[in-house]
Amino acid sequence: MKLAEFNSEVGFKEIKKSGIVKVKKFLTDIELTNIKKILTLYKFPKNHPKSYYSINKKLLAYKLIKLNFVMFKNHLAVFNLNKKKKMNFISDKIFNKKSYLKFIDGYHTPVGEQDVLPWHTDQAYKGDEKNIKGFVNPDHAHLKFFIYLTDVGSNNGCMSYIPGSHKIGYALRKGIFENKIKYSPYFLLEDFRRTIKKEENKRYINTYLQDSNLVEEFLEKTDFIEQKKESQEFDYNLSAGDAIIFDEGGLHKGSKSLYSERLVLRYLYSIKK
Repeated sequence: MKLAEFNSEVGFKEIKKSGIVKVKKFLTDIELTNIKKILTLYKFPKNHPKSYYSINKKLLAYKLIKLNFVMFKNHLAVFNLNKKKKMNFISDKIFNKKSYLKFIDGYHTPVGEQDVLPWHTDQAYKGDEKNIKGFVNPDHAHLKFFIYLTDVGSNNGCMSYIPGSHKIGYALRKGIFENKIKYSPYFLLEDFRRTIKKEENKRYINTYLQDSNLVEEFLEKTDFIEQKKESQEFDYNLSAGDAIIFDEGGLHKGSKSLYSERLVLRYLYSIKK
């Protein structure tokens, strides 16, 4: 769907149901050219300190104080895009609560045979099984806007996401947080499957979701990981300027870029505490 269509109730219902939605032509041709020019100047890898952009006026002003006018101009353009596209409004409506912009980053993935990230869930609780205090409330969720500045496809930089898995991820976090499910690490898909397969965990998740089929369907869909096979069933192929908006709690992965480099701009929103 296009951005105008997403801003109708159809788009919001889709992301709440599936955890992800694809938005065609999220950027206009002019916006794509301008933003791509900015990211091409730097081409930092993911998580590089300089891959992050200013998320408020205070940080923008700091660039002026340092007399770094080029950086100020570039950061301002990236920052203003979130207002122009009403990302905060979209995030608030999806969460049905006030949210805030947590970070913006833009990074470059060169051609290579290594997946950007294997199948995982970003919202997994992590830690030692004997020291699990301090887990974040499962309602403090995160929503990401992935804006692609290059074409992506299967085995070439695309995002893969299992629709509906965000619901299971939320139920699992809630059960652990409320001490109704025993914690064990589950960041990777293999561990996630192992955790929800346990009868007591499956029973809790099914009861919480009021759906006895969702877990079984998920396990069937993801059996490829047990067979040590690849699957392209859940790949999201996009053109430069398209975007995906997704709940981080769902199971997803970042594909290898076999044929061309990848440039992506990300905005992360979280619920206000």
